[in-house]
Amino acid sequence: MENDQIEFTVEYQDSNGVLYFENIKASNLSDAKMQVRQRFPDVNIRAVTIVPHDNGDEPDPFAASLLL
Repeated sequence: MENDQIEFTVEYQDSNGVLYFENIKASNLSDAKMQVRQRFPDVNIRAVTIVPHDNGDEPDPFAASLLL
């Protein structure tokens, strides 16, 4: 069984206050956060959003987003 992955943008902040945005492919929101935490355990994850696929349609105003 193939594990479908979704592309998420993870916004995180380091201890110096620098904000980073990184696109992560993961099976779910928790997995996307975990991938960042494994590499940068001391960052503050501020938001995780699903990257919409460009299929020619208008952007979905109700795209999933979680602000932490």
